[in-house]
Amino acid sequence: MASGIRTLFSPAIRLMNRLDYPRKFAVLGSMVLFAFAVVVYNLYTSLSADIRAARYELEGIARIRTLTQVVQSLQKHRGLVAGELGGVGAMRSEREAREAEVTAAFDSLVQELPRDLTTSRDFFDIRTEWERLRMQGPGWSPEISFEVHTRLIEHMLNFEADVADRYLLTLDPEPASYYLIDSSVSKLPATIERLGRVRAFGTVILAAGSATPQQVIEMSALVAELDAARKSASYNIEKTGRYNPSLQEAVSRSAVDIADSLGSIVRQVETQLLASSGQTALSPQVFYDGTTVAIDRIYRQIEQSLLPTAEDLIRQRIDRLDRALYTTLGVALLLLGGAAYCAIGGYFAITRTVAGLAASAHALAGGDLKVRIRPDSQDELAQVAASFNEMADGLTGLMAAREEDEARMRAIIESALDAVVQMNADGLITGWNPQAERIFGWSRTEVLGRPMHDVIIPPEFRDAHVRGLKHFIASGVGPVLNKRVKISGRHRHGHDLPIELTISANMHRGTYEFSAFIRDITEQKRTEELIWTQANYDVLTQLPNRRMFRDRLEQELRKSHRSGRPMVLMFIDLDRFKDVNDAFGHQTGDLVLIEAARRIGACVRESDTVARLGGDEFTVILSEQDEPAGTERIAGEVLRALQAPFELGHAHAHLSASIGITVYPQDGSDADSLIRNADQAMYGAKDAGRDRFNYFVSSMQEAALKRQQLVQDLRSAVDNDQFVLHYQPIISLSSGRIHKAEALLRWMHPERGLVSPADFIPLAEETGLIVPIGDRVFREATRQLLHWRARYAPDLQMGVNMSPAQFARSEGHANWVAHIEALGLPGDSVVIEITESLLLDASSSVSRQLQKFREAGMQISIDDFGTGYSALSYLTKFDMDYLKIDQSFVRNMTVDPSGTALPEAIVLLAHKLGIKVVAEGVETVTQRDILDALGCDYAQGYLFAKPLPAAEFEALLRVQQASPHSFAQMMGVS
Repeated sequence: MASGIRTLFSPAIRLMNRLDYPRKFAVLGSMVLFAFAVVVYNLYTSLSADIRAARYELEGIARIRTLTQVVQSLQKHRGLVAGELGGVGAMRSEREAREAEVTAAFDSLVQELPRDLTTSRDFFDIRTEWERLRMQGPGWSPEISFEVHTRLIEHMLNFEADVADRYLLTLDPEPASYYLIDSSVSKLPATIERLGRVRAFGTVILAAGSATPQQVIEMSALVAELDAARKSASYNIEKTGRYNPSLQEAVSRSAVDIADSLGSIVRQVETQLLASSGQTALSPQVFYDGTTVAIDRIYRQIEQSLLPTAEDLIRQRIDRLDRALYTTLGVALLLLGGAAYCAIGGYFAITRTVAGLAASAHALAGGDLKVRIRPDSQDELAQVAASFNEMADGLTGLMAAREEDEARMRAIIESALDAVVQMNADGLITGWNPQAERIFGWSRTEVLGRPMHDVIIPPEFRDAHVRGLKHFIASGVGPVLNKRVKISGRHRHGHDLPIELTISANMHRGTYEFSAFIRDITEQKRTEELIWTQANYDVLTQLPNRRMFRDRLEQELRKSHRSGRPMVLMFIDLDRFKDVNDAFGHQTGDLVLIEAARRIGACVRESDTVARLGGDEFTVILSEQDEPAGTERIAGEVLRALQAPFELGHAHAHLSASIGITVYPQDGSDADSLIRNADQAMYGAKDAGRDRFNYFVSSMQEAALKRQQLVQDLRSAVDNDQFVLHYQPIISLSSGRIHKAEALLRWMHPERGLVSPADFIPLAEETGLIVPIGDRVFREATRQLLHWRARYAPDLQMGVNMSPAQFARSEGHANWVAHIEALGLPGDSVVIEITESLLLDASSSVSRQLQKFREAGMQISIDDFGTGYSALSYLTKFDMDYLKIDQSFVRNMTVDPSGTALPEAIVLLAHKLGIKVVAEGVETVTQRDILDALGCDYAQGYLFAKPLPAAEFEALLRVQQASPHSFAQMMGVS
């Protein structure tokens, strides 16, 4: 039997044999403690969850109170609106008070309810329906008003039920409090709602003076529903007393009071409305006041009796659960303390006998080789002590031999010709020979114990060194171990030096040690760099030579091929350079070549390449040249730079250059063809008279001619008045009226037809034609504005765009102010639209011109707000009137779930600063509705109208003047 027991417990025996006594006690104690902790934790978790749920219910009841007040106010509003629409004008003031009360209650709900509820679709629909009812309700019939009110209240009651579910009120575990909450949240609100319908419907009938047969039928049905709801609510309340007899008397009083309130209204309806054959002397106000008193009494029962009783029951449950929780924790701690006390005593009783042996072993492990054990007993522990002493003797001999080996190795390292640096697994330096002192400038005593990456590794490589060390310690894999690598090292004085490095790693006492063998290769690198420089750079000008030029050209060709963007190659030959050599000698000619190289390099970007092929021939590689104008500008700058006199000390020389230009891929698909064609184009420039540039083929030349022709046509358009203005309306989202118009320029070319502003506005700005064009636009737009304000819209504003080039090229816009004064237009009838970039780089001239506009009363609008390099400080520095949200943000609102964040932020920011907001590019009803909900002031886009000729825009104004309400509906604003 003993062997069977031993076999059964053999796994446990093997486990205990592997553990010392502390671990044995730790295992046993941990198992007992774990089991004990699981039981206590489950008890604690269960009780805590019940407490949290009960407290959550209390929070939910508070939310239900607020929601109930909103429903109560909505029901009163329904009755008041019914009376007012029925002709009882005296109810209007109270109806308006209720509207303000409901609106304030909704705002309060947004602050009190959790965000996921206030941002839910249901809550949004409720608020939207309320706003629609409040704004449009006065124009409805009593029946429609009653139906919309009832639907809104039902929606609100459903939302109240959702809130009750959210706060676990419908899952209350105790029957008494459950039925109280169910009565207060579900049954009684449903009953009150039916009573509210009776109030509203009865007020309509009484306001009309008599009831139609259909109204009598509908009122009878409402009374029947009310009676059924009353019975259901009373039965629910009675259940509370059944499950908690101590509440029987209180809930019975509440049930009787509620029944009396309902009964009085039912009797009044049956006797004075249903039994009067459609005729009654009862006034609507008296009937409304009477039913309101009854409804308020029921609400008071909910607020002052039923809900407080439910809260008391929940608090009592919390108190019981708290007591149970504290009792459980106290008993658990008491039992745990007793068990720990007994376990500690047993541990010290067992381990005392082996303490001496353990202390000696620790001393030996710490390096005390003289420690020996002298046991007092003659038992098995004495045998263990004798074996320990023999082991200590052998270890002493081994340590002496190791010290001799280390002394020999140290002598070898100290005499090595390379630097030897040793490091431990923590990255700390443990060895530093004389050669390391010579190469890096640090003495041995200064670096021992310091992190290697702080001493000899450049800052930009330190993080990589630390990561590589950690990776090797964790995985045993290192990419640079046992390899000869060339890297940079950091000298004590802060400069980097090239070194050749070999690293080896070995394991010592369970941890890695590293040895680095380092050689200074500064002289070797200098030699290599000199050879490379002489092979790739021109010795005279220090520009890339023919070999480097060819390599750069091949790289640029591949880059251009991948990106699809053109690349330009220029061949530059100095005209009459031979005359300089002949007149002043080759040494002076070399100085001219050096200066010419400097001047050419100053004309191009850092990303471009300037090279000298030999003699007086230079090349320029221009990458990513999309526009011919950019190439021509650079070529012109090179020509002008080389035309300047070359000072030669006692004399000066005048030179020029001939430049040949080729474009990849139009003029050649490889380096050879581009070089050959550029050379031919350069000779073409010489044949044409020197001091000029010449294209090899007509591709860019044709583009330049086309651009030049467009500039000539633009000048002709200014002279021949080929420009027309279109006007796009800007709609007020609050009224649906046209608040302002934006004047938009169009060019009707006699041959090309309508030319896009994107094609000619940049040319107009570059050539300065934007100034006369802008003047004509301003004068025509303001004359048109004067006509429309006089005939259709006295408050209409006109927006006129003004580009940065107009500010830069002219300060003569004072005549704009004089012009509108001569027309008799007020200054605030004109809005000057500018871009953000103008304000970000606003000079004193810009600030001065804006100030003149402001002094004249003209308003300022920032166009395409948010698309440039915005700096919000200019909104306070400059006095702005409008911000225009760019159409990309408007379009993104219906594409990206978070797309309303930026428009909403812009609206809030602008309104905080007293600035109105206009949304551009509104194309859908959804976009308009979102912007309206965000509080945006105005909208502009194809949803309302595209940019129109003056006659068509005037037709819109005529429609608005004839029927403002219909026009607002046409614009989608009710």
